[in-house]
Amino acid sequence: MKTIRLIHNLPRSGGTIISKCLGAQKDVILLSEIHPDGILISKKMGVPRSSFDPVFQSQTWNNLFEKNEYKKIYNSDLKFEEKIELILERTELTNKKLVIRDWAFADFFGKPFIEPCYKNSLFEILNKKYNVLNLYIMRHPLKLYASCYNSFGFFRRNYSLDFFIKGYKNYFLNTLKNNILIFENFILNPEKSLKKMCNTLEIDYDKDYLNKLKDINLTGDPNARNSKIIYTKDSVSKKKLINEDELNKIKNHDDFINLMKDLKNYYQNV
Repeated sequence: MKTIRLIHNLPRSGGTIISKCLGAQKDVILLSEIHPDGILISKKMGVPRSSFDPVFQSQTWNNLFEKNEYKKIYNSDLKFEEKIELILERTELTNKKLVIRDWAFADFFGKPFIEPCYKNSLFEILNKKYNVLNLYIMRHPLKLYASCYNSFGFFRRNYSLDFFIKGYKNYFLNTLKNNILIFENFILNPEKSLKKMCNTLEIDYDKDYLNKLKDINLTGDPNARNSKIIYTKDSVSKKKLINEDELNKIKNHDDFINLMKDLKNYYQNV
């Protein structure tokens, strides 16, 4: 059975810089923010379909196909899983390993572009045919909520605290607990975390990865996408749109308290 490697993360949880670092490891081909309904969602978002098309990414970033072959595939009516199969076959022919960053936003938040299904759609499709190695990135929910609130207008307009907590909790429930990476631990010791992630995904660690970051293409947060270094400071946002009184109300919210009980093995203090 062939192996595919998946990186899962909610928005604003460090997924872009971590995926970029993993893409800089030895013999890796990285696809970023891929989802079975990615092209459909991109239309609703008003962005080019190519942004979330796995065939486009594999060709533009890695030149996996001959020019005429690529045009034929890109303009075909192949199903999502058929596209992934072609990409995987070509990746293996180049003696490399395919790593796909999942677009978990669509499954666990989604609004206003799609209703969340609260299950990992990409994993469910690929797990039927492949041996899937999963890595799950998590960030403290309070910091994640504040960062999303500060960064996304659609988040402030469409997301209540209850809705956010439901999405976060279901994301956590869909993880494999032994394959979780805590973002806060990554920024404290990137090298140690990366070695552990490479072991989980069964890829070779490259100690020279920092010099390769500039060559890695992916989607996501522009600052992280263009970064050539790893910032070792966890900052919610330079612009604070949530004041301390509101944050204290969140901390005392019953659903938030219950969520933190679920996360007690990862975050000891609120």
